[in-house]
Amino acid sequence: MNAGTSLERMVFFSDAVFAIALTLLALDLKLPEGIPAEQLDSALIAAWPQLLAYALSFAIIAKTWMSHHSDFALIRRFNANLAWLNLALLFFIAMLPAPTSILSDYGDDPTPWPSVLYAANIAAVYLMLAAIWGYAKHAGLMDREMAAHVHRRIFYARLAVAVVFLFSIPAAFALNAYTPFLWLMLLPASWLARWLSARAESRAGPAQN
Repeated sequence: MNAGTSLERMVFFSDAVFAIALTLLALDLKLPEGIPAEQLDSALIAAWPQLLAYALSFAIIAKTWMSHHSDFALIRRFNANLAWLNLALLFFIAMLPAPTSILSDYGDDPTPWPSVLYAANIAAVYLMLAAIWGYAKHAGLMDREMAAHVHRRIFYARLAVAVVFLFSIPAAFALNAYTPFLWLMLLPASWLARWLSARAESRAGPAQN
C-alpha cells in the first residue's frame, strides 16, 4: 500500500468519524414524552440550552471538518506520526457529544464542571488541529508551494481558539453558569491572531529584502 492510498484512507475514515459525531449530537435533541399540547411552548423554551449547545457543537465540528479537509488537500505525504496526531484529533471529536450533553443538561446549574469539560474538549480539538498543521509543515509532508505567512496565519488562528477555551477553564470556577459568555472572546482573539500573523509577515518581508 503506497503513501497516497494510506492518506486517502485516513481522510475517508476521518470523514466517517465527523459524520458520526454530528449524528450523535442530533440524537440528544429530544423533549420529554407525554407533554400536553398546551405546555409545548414552555417545553420548547425550556429546551433552549439544549438547542444552543447543539448549535455550538455542530458549528465547531463542521468548522473542524472543513479545516481538516483544507489541511489534507495540501498535505501530500503520509507517515505514522501524522496518523497518530489525526487519531488524537478524532478522539476528541468523537468525545464532544458527551460534554455537549452535560453542558445542555447542567449548564444553568451553579457548578463549573459542565463548562470546564466542554472547554477542555474544544481546546484539545483546536490544539490537535494546530499540531497536525504544524507537524505536516515541519516534517515536509505539505505542499511545498504553501506560503510561510499563510501557514503561520492558520496556525495562530487555531492556537487563539484553544487559548480562549483554556482561559475559560480556571475562570469557570468563579463564573460557573456564566462561563460561556467568555467564549465570545473568540471574536477579538481571531482578530488578534490575524494581526500577529500580519505583523510577523511585515517583519519577514524587510528581512528577506
